Amino acid sequence: MSDLSFHEKSAWGTLLATWLIGILYFNSAWDMWQAGQLHPASNFGLAAGLTALLVAVLVAYHMLIAVTAKPEDEDERDRSISRRAGSIGGAILTVGVIGIVFQILIGGMLGDPVAGSPILIANALMAVVFIATIVELSLTLYFYRKGL
Repeated sequence: MSDLSFHEKSAWGTLLATWLIGILYFNSAWDMWQAGQLHPASNFGLAAGLTALLVAVLVAYHMLIAVTAKPEDEDERDRSISRRAGSIGGAILTVGVIGIVFQILIGGMLGDPVAGSPILIANALMAVVFIATIVELSLTLYFYRKGL
């Protein structure tokens, strides 16, 4: 990993931490739902706690790589990669949010009470943000390796 730029190291660490903590969140939310314990307060507590953990892990990781690899100024290549990966991640986020809106509307028309559940909507939105973030970070790394 020593031949990677600061931005690549940052993307790798962010991808790994987001992936692991995201999987931990969704696994815990699923288990709570299966046990009938997924309520707004418990969902908020789980999300807030794991968000704080993610922030702490990312701050510690970025401090470590800043000490070992001096952060460079962002150049045109970095901006181009960030713009391209962010654009694709943003498109995925948009499609996901529109899909959730349709799920709510169609579920409402069919009289499905689960489709409008605030907990389901919140977790569906978090899943869309998680997927879009993972795709964006993965594409960022792919574009760095591809040589964009």
